[in-house]
Amino acid sequence: MRKPYVFIGVLVMVLSLGLCAGSSRASGADAYSTPTMSPLFGPPPYEYRDNWGITVVFKTKPEVLKSLVPEPLVPNSDGIMFVTISRFFVSGFGSYNELIFGAPVNYGDRVVNYSLYLMLDNDIPIGAGREIWGFPKKLARVELTEQDGILTGTVERGGILLVKACVSIDALGKPEDAAGSAEYVNLKLIPSVRKDAPPDVMQLTTTTLENVELKQVYKGRATLEFGMSPADAFHEIPVVEVLGGLYVNSDFTLTYGEVLHDYLKEK
Repeated sequence: MRKPYVFIGVLVMVLSLGLCAGSSRASGADAYSTPTMSPLFGPPPYEYRDNWGITVVFKTKPEVLKSLVPEPLVPNSDGIMFVTISRFFVSGFGSYNELIFGAPVNYGDRVVNYSLYLMLDNDIPIGAGREIWGFPKKLARVELTEQDGILTGTVERGGILLVKACVSIDALGKPEDAAGSAEYVNLKLIPSVRKDAPPDVMQLTTTTLENVELKQVYKGRATLEFGMSPADAFHEIPVVEVLGGLYVNSDFTLTYGEVLHDYLKEK
């Protein structure tokens, strides 16, 4: 009758040794992220499953969009931009809510999404997004709710309501109604520790979402409002015309990318 206890004791010892070995490796120079003794995040890919989000597409003044998009990217001439507020469920990150504020732009003959501003409520994807790809992320309070057939996404930071996006569930759509570029481009900017020195990293990076499945799509009318803040300048983007909204349930994989353009190598 003693053998099962011996087996369990050996199993516990093996697992303990494995955990110790893993923590030893994590505390060395080969850790994927800091703090090395307890890394904030591990390497991609990250699997996003059963995500829900609303997207509002709108027009701003073309000259305003042009001022926000760095060369060699070329902004669309119509001033089209988008706001997406989503609830994500992700391997390695857990769940979180996020605002993605961007615009379709051209890189050569490719249409890509340029990320202007992301706000979310979880420190793990903030760190990973900024450090790996250069997504311009900030911490905020982000909510997505439904009442009386209207989906409402709100973003609050500093006690100020920065974004309020609403989409009515008017009609069942098709995946092609939400289809667009799955490629995202970011300005990855890492300042130098040295005074008055140029940044250590200044690149345009690109990543393309993989295994994208648009499982449910609803179309509807939409409204969009930006609040005024001394720290987050959403109010400087005029909403000239709201073109419509979507409510989408999706799966996708976020994985590694490439350096599209290195500004420091130009100098």
